[in-house]
This record gives sequence, C-alpha cells and structure tokens, in this order.
Amino acid sequence: MKKTKHLVVVFSVAALLLSTAGCSSGDVSGPASSSPAATSSSTPQAMSAMEPGQPHDPVDMDNWVASVTANLGPQSALAGIAAHVGPDSSSSLTTSDSVLEPGSYSFFFACRGDGDVTFSVENAGVEQVTLEGSCAGKLQGGDFSTTEVGTDFVITALRAPADVVLRITDQLPQSTPE
Repeated sequence: MKKTKHLVVVFSVAALLLSTAGCSSGDVSGPASSSPAATSSSTPQAMSAMEPGQPHDPVDMDNWVASVTANLGPQSALAGIAAHVGPDSSSSLTTSDSVLEPGSYSFFFACRGDGDVTFSVENAGVEQVTLEGSCAGKLQGGDFSTTEVGTDFVITALRAPADVVLRITDQLPQSTPE
C-alpha cells in the first residue's frame, strides 16, 4: 500500500526543509513546505558545526545533505528535514507528525559536528528507535512502526552544534538471509 501522507514539521529553531535531494538512481522527494525561523535568545548567530568559531553556513550544510542522501536510491521520501541544532540556538529539535498513518516506515538519519547527538522516534508514548553517539556524518537507517497518528522525532545535540538530516520513507524491503 503506498502511503501518500506527509510529515508535518513543527519546530522552533531555524530549519531548512528540503523537498528533494539528488540521487544516483532517482530522486528523493519530500513535501514542499517552509517553517518560520525563530531567533535564538542565547547568541545572535548560530555557530558552525564543522568550523569552531565560525558562523553556521547554510549553503555548506545543503551541500553536505545532498552528498549524504545521494545514495538513498529511488525510494521517494514522505518527508525530509535538515536542521542546525546546538547550544548556540536550540539544543533540542522536536518534529511532530500529526498525519502519518499507522503503519511501517523506514528512516535515514545523519549528523555532523564535534558533539554528541541523540535521535529518537516515539509513537503512542512508546519509544520506537533511539540512536545516540558522536556525529560521524554517515547516513544511518532503520525501521519503525506506528500504531496511531502522532509520531515525534526528537533530536538533541550535546556539547557542540550539529547539522542533522532526516528522511522518512515507506518501509523498505529487507534482504532475507539464504
């Protein structure tokens, strides 16, 4: 069954919602949407995740997101988000979905920077996925299931700024051992 619902993105930090990412064997598309940028109360400008002491560079982050997601393949993304999080803006980003139907999905997540990041998926009060550790800039993936409408994707940066990217797709087939 093909899912056509889109993930509704709600968050309070400056974020870039990506609708497409180039792929070697097809396009990964997400919903075309935008989110208002919030100002940070701690500092006047977000700091780079890659170059300490330098301002955050959205163009550099866009280039990184495109390179990281280039090998996702032809699977269409139901949603996509890229964001800069950290102590200089907001250490935590919560993306709340209010329309993703109960079912099975795949996710792809990557972060870069000098800090540690936790990423979790929660549905119906149950944590489905948790990833935590240092940002390596590599795409990680997995599956999760929802039992009701209302899924939270929570990303928290610890110690230093981080650039993050998340893609949600219909569940991808798993290879079976022979």
